Amino acid sequence: MNEFQDFLDTLKQPEYVHVLLHPIPIYGLATALAAYLAGLAFKSRATQVIALALIILTSASGWLVQEYGKEGEDRVETMITQKQKAWLDVHEERGERTVWMLYGTAAIAAVTLVSSALFPKGLSFFSSATVLASLASLLLGIWTSHAGGQIRHKEFYQGPPPQAEKRSRAQKSLPQPPETASPAHESSPLPVEPEVPQQEAPPSEGKLPQ
Repeated sequence: MNEFQDFLDTLKQPEYVHVLLHPIPIYGLATALAAYLAGLAFKSRATQVIALALIILTSASGWLVQEYGKEGEDRVETMITQKQKAWLDVHEERGERTVWMLYGTAAIAAVTLVSSALFPKGLSFFSSATVLASLASLLLGIWTSHAGGQIRHKEFYQGPPPQAEKRSRAQKSLPQPPETASPAHESSPLPVEPEVPQQEAPPSEGKLPQ
């Protein structure tokens, strides 16, 4: 019972929910795409309709994955190193690109689903667009997940992200400002002349000692 309560408490952490949901736009979309291709191959209208609905749902789930990832970003940053932080930034950048592709895939699949009822004979173009968009979303999702796996899994770590390496090489290739030569009096101090001890002045001739 304690383990179940711990699980419920863990669900309150957005970074955990992000990890829990992120396979849906990848494995879920891949399964839906496979079902859609099977429906096209066997010309099963019912299979195509169900598969299109699954493509829409799994693609739209990218919004949830991104939102929970943003909410848990600050907490994760306190637990990782600078190298892992670089991969976290790359993971976030790729995720922003991927989620827009997922939105496009969901929209194309929705148009295909509506067109299947209105224009059943003119589905070849929409079907091809749905397949291509789904494949593009899958590739982007895998690309994004690869960066995410580099953050916490040391066994997957393969060095700094490509963007960090490019920035490092760009900084090294920039011309370094020339060092200004220091003035001569600062670099080689002048020799100090020894002080001559002062001699006492002799008593004046006009004044006799008493």
